Amino acid sequence: MADDLKIDRHGRVTLFTLNRPERHNALTMQLAADLESAVQEFGRDKDQRVLIITGAGEKAFCSGADLLEVRDVADAGIRLPTAPDQDMMGIGRCEKPVIAAINGLAVGAGLELAICADIRLAADTAWFGLPEVERGFLAGVAAVTLPRLMPIGAVMDLMLTGSRLAAQDACRLGLVQQVLDKGELLEAAMARAERMSRFSQSALWGTKQVIRHWRNRSLDEHHDYYRHVVGRVFSSGDVAEGLRAFAEKRAPEYDMDWPPDPAVKLP
Repeated sequence: MADDLKIDRHGRVTLFTLNRPERHNALTMQLAADLESAVQEFGRDKDQRVLIITGAGEKAFCSGADLLEVRDVADAGIRLPTAPDQDMMGIGRCEKPVIAAINGLAVGAGLELAICADIRLAADTAWFGLPEVERGFLAGVAAVTLPRLMPIGAVMDLMLTGSRLAAQDACRLGLVQQVLDKGELLEAAMARAERMSRFSQSALWGTKQVIRHWRNRSLDEHHDYYRHVVGRVFSSGDVAEGLRAFAEKRAPEYDMDWPPDPAVKLP
């Protein structure tokens, strides 16, 4: 396992720490693969009952995909380290309880990683954002799942404007279950995890399955539609320009046109 992901076990609770503080814990392809493998291993470990995910450093939980790694995505065919469906690195399908301890900014795929957890606790200095539209593409897991967790108007505002959502507002809107002083965040997450670890594991499993079944109704169909739409967005070429502009620290120069309709033959 790479040093970019730290794994600690505290009794029956496993703690994952995204460990790239110099890059705001951005997800590389390797870190995403390591995280997925670690989630699978946690799921198989009968001695481990609850998972907590947090970020290293003072500023970030996770800043999303490392755009410097994938800036040539459209030209080189590199895929973003996000999800092929509504799951993120196996977190969304993990049958054991998962807590996201959001110690700082959670942006793009970092916010999506958090919404795949069952319970979200945030430091009072944390904030959330989905700036994908600024880079010429759109969020996947968030576009499909977030309207099931927050009022749709708040989701529209967050995703269409690329604005920030403070931890206190995220709690008010239902995205976060509790906001805590940063120094108390992990302690509070551990207390919840240890409490759950003493309960009947079959009862926890059954409760989570029934609740997730309601939340996930028609989710696969929704994601199929997302794949259709995102294909049109990628065909516009804006994503390549957005990522290049990010790498070059300049404002992007988009064509400012709607994506081509695949049903219409272009000249």
